[in-house]
Amino acid sequence: MMMSSVAHSQNLNPSESAPSQDASLSAPSESLPNQNGPVISKISFIGLKRTKESFLQDSLKSYIGKRYNSKSKSNLESDLQAMNLFSSIEFSSSFTDGGTVELNINVKEKIAFIPLPFAMYSSSTGFMVGGFVMDMNAGGQKDMFVTGLLWSPNNTMVLGLYSHAPRIGAPGFRVHASASKQNAFFRNAEGDELLKIENFNAGLGTAILFKLDRYNNLDCGLTYQGFFPYDTDVHPDAYRRNKFGANTGWKISDQNWNGVFLSETSFGLNGGLYIDTKAHLTESLSASVKVQQPLIPKLRLNVLSGAGIVFNGLITDNLQKGTACVTILDDKFSSPKIAGAASGLEFAVFQHRKIGTISIYGNYEFVFAQEFDDSLLFCQGFNVGSKVYLSGLAFPAVSMGLAYNATKNKFYFAGSFGVSF
Repeated sequence: MMMSSVAHSQNLNPSESAPSQDASLSAPSESLPNQNGPVISKISFIGLKRTKESFLQDSLKSYIGKRYNSKSKSNLESDLQAMNLFSSIEFSSSFTDGGTVELNINVKEKIAFIPLPFAMYSSSTGFMVGGFVMDMNAGGQKDMFVTGLLWSPNNTMVLGLYSHAPRIGAPGFRVHASASKQNAFFRNAEGDELLKIENFNAGLGTAILFKLDRYNNLDCGLTYQGFFPYDTDVHPDAYRRNKFGANTGWKISDQNWNGVFLSETSFGLNGGLYIDTKAHLTESLSASVKVQQPLIPKLRLNVLSGAGIVFNGLITDNLQKGTACVTILDDKFSSPKIAGAASGLEFAVFQHRKIGTISIYGNYEFVFAQEFDDSLLFCQGFNVGSKVYLSGLAFPAVSMGLAYNATKNKFYFAGSFGVSF
């Protein structure tokens, strides 16, 4: 949802005679055919500082040999916006002697490397503060590097992540590690505390990332988690263990940039198999759907839904409310079975190319889940909020939201400054 791009080019309808090689195709506005059009023979970039042109060439090589028309240009611009590396993108083009077209893309890069403070408040969990060193464009090829510390009265965590972005025909990878001393709380939908487990937790994981084509992404990974409670008598599930797992995920996604929002239509499916020190075997399966559709340039429809189930799981394996894509439950509520959906509108109330975008949103939500006593829970309600994005930064800036669970007559507020995970 980052800042606008401007495209300049003349009508490239192939029914018109092609100009000479030296002719410039710049004009105040662009008119491209919906189909056909000249063949793209080359894509070049102007204005790169950190980003390697070889990375961009490799990432966009599937466009070489395609027709340059309104659809391919929209897809190309959307792919560039989805990289979240550029605050502005401008197109120009020229014909070659052979009648093909060469594209020149003038970009301005966002700040992708920064020491970033972080602060958030949730009415469910209280305050959390921390700091990160982040690079969203490590190596000039959209690799992600994150290391940092989070602290709250109930949790102290250090974490690190490195991700090498996949490209079509070239797999990527991700490695991550974390360690924390925490008080793990478990609450029901009323917000009543059912269990507290003081523990030390360590995690390590790696995955191979595949970009099968423009739309399909696949990852296959291995994980380790060490769970070491200080008191193993608080609950039968609170025993010390090392847990090893294998997981895989598939996501099909199409993204479209309309000058205001980068909207996504996607379906994701994830599954995992885990075994621990006592040979306890757990399986999990989750799915998510996202549909974002602009109604007018500054207003779009958002539809989110998700569901998950854990088979033969322990309490500490339960799924969080985020699996169901809802906000109307306590942050510490968890369940072995949960499904939900949210639908609403988002409006860009302010947008400036050099400053950023402020949006407001409102959603109506419902959720089904299994409670700790195995009863079926159904809740409905709404959430409203605002997000702030700065055009020059590759990071979220500020977000806040208020959720109301009408079934339980409970309000939840959350706000963050810095990174949103």
